[in-house]
Amino acid sequence: MTPPDTDPRIQPLLEWNRLARQNAENAIVSSMFEAGFQAIEPIEAFSTWLLVGAAAVASFLIANSDKLVPFVGRQGFLVCGGLLCLSCLFGMVSRVLALKCKIQIQTGAAVRKTFAEHLARHIEEEKKIEESAAVWGITIETGVRLERILDEFFSPLPKWVRWLAQQQLKKHEGNPQIGYLPAIKGMQWQGLFAAMQAFAFLVFLVAGFIYAAAT
Repeated sequence: MTPPDTDPRIQPLLEWNRLARQNAENAIVSSMFEAGFQAIEPIEAFSTWLLVGAAAVASFLIANSDKLVPFVGRQGFLVCGGLLCLSCLFGMVSRVLALKCKIQIQTGAAVRKTFAEHLARHIEEEKKIEESAAVWGITIETGVRLERILDEFFSPLPKWVRWLAQQQLKKHEGNPQIGYLPAIKGMQWQGLFAAMQAFAFLVFLVAGFIYAAAT
């Protein structure tokens, strides 16, 4: 007797079940990525607040340099100023990365929405074409040509942009979450630079106390 899981009559059912589970799992992972994107806003707000604070302190140091140098020394003033500048630099990079992530997220959401709409219309047309082809007893390839879509999309872009995009597609070929990966990596870098921004500001405070106590 043929085992149930190897019975050729139920293979389509098993494949249907596998695809349904896989699609559901991919959708859940995608929703987790989208939920994780919510962290961009608070990180950006923290980085902005710290950037404004560091810039204000730096302006104060510059405006009152003649009064502060006797308290912290020339070397201490330069070290504290350098740490503030470093903190501001990290903050600006974090802000740029946050903007980049937002653009990628909004663009990806718009593409997914319009793609789903166009695909739904194509599926309806595909059914009509396949029914007409069945009447004539012929088979017609009705699937969407992804290669042509990508070629048309990349054609107006600079060559180096096309090359980078194609390298990313090859690197993550077969990954159903490829559309989320750039934003996820950007968010990770955003958080890293925000952390370095805060660390540089903290070191500035410590250095200021140390140099002030040493004079």
